[in-house]
Amino acid sequence: MTNLRSDHLRKDPSAKEQDDSFTRRLQQAWPLEDWIDLPVVVAVSGGSDSVALLLALSSLRARYLKSSSLLRDATGGEVRFSSSVSPCGKLIVGHYHHGVRGSDADQDAAFVESLCEQQGVQCEVEKSNTESESFRKKAGEGWESTFREKRYAFLLRLAESHGARYVVTGHTKDDQVETILHRVIRGTGLRGLSGMPRSRPLSPAVSLIRPMLTLSRDLAQEHLTALGVNWRTDPSNESCEFTRNQIRHDLLPLLEREFNPQAATAILRLGHLASEAQEMIDEVITRALEECNWKKRGETIELEARTLRIDSEFLARELLIALWRKAGWPLQAMGMKEWQCLVKLIKEPGVATRTLPGRVVAKKEGGKLSLHRPD
Repeated sequence: MTNLRSDHLRKDPSAKEQDDSFTRRLQQAWPLEDWIDLPVVVAVSGGSDSVALLLALSSLRARYLKSSSLLRDATGGEVRFSSSVSPCGKLIVGHYHHGVRGSDADQDAAFVESLCEQQGVQCEVEKSNTESESFRKKAGEGWESTFREKRYAFLLRLAESHGARYVVTGHTKDDQVETILHRVIRGTGLRGLSGMPRSRPLSPAVSLIRPMLTLSRDLAQEHLTALGVNWRTDPSNESCEFTRNQIRHDLLPLLEREFNPQAATAILRLGHLASEAQEMIDEVITRALEECNWKKRGETIELEARTLRIDSEFLARELLIALWRKAGWPLQAMGMKEWQCLVKLIKEPGVATRTLPGRVVAKKEGGKLSLHRPD
């Protein structure tokens, strides 16, 4: 049964201090001037992280509007904002109802709507057309990926309908540690070791922002507890049926207990170093893409194979992966074996053809490489 947390709590005397501390750190991570004059979509599940995010952003916006009003009163006229900032932005909460946890999920949605009403924030809820728990059992761990895609699609539509430039989520540094460990266990490369990026585009006009990646889950919960604010918990997060929960409840505590008390910090540091290295590689790949004169016509990519960095199989793989991303083709089925097969194809003399996952046909002829994916 999903529970409300902190029901019995009274407002802690240190609530103001806690609020200032958490909110100040969030503002440092995502400066006010970056978003205050824009519509912003906030993804709120009802859990502690997203609730803390919403309250902090709402608090920052309220303080800004109050200070603007005081300034207007003091000057006796219209306020002129430096750096083109004006208080016209608004927060829009998006809640995705997954439809697989029955009345618990209904209560999550009702909780978020009630919280938004208290905060004076617009809330929009979308319910998945997947009504049965049987989908979750049938899909196994793949259901998480499926719902993630649906959730982000909903948030993107919501942002576009309100002209919002940003979709904001409450992922914390705890989530980052779990993500990196999860990828290591499944098998990953340097980009995977980088973890979740702080920002990434959802469309040409909308970006996803994760401003809480430097903040902990405990800090978010301490913040809400001090304020006497409730949040929702999902009992499935306690189940070790899924790998991510095993990492959270078993593997990470084991690493910290038996090997390194600062294991989480070490993992985050590794992720940061991997991210820096990947950024440098991406710069090299961007220049290489320009040199290979690639073109995309429909579902066919053509490029000058002779210009590829085949002296370095690593760079050749990275360039091909970059082309896959630019084409919008799925990467899940392409593992090391498939990328190596493609690199070897480029090296072969004469005419050579390979069929890859997703029915992608790769053909090397002369100095050219073509990749075709049927509709």
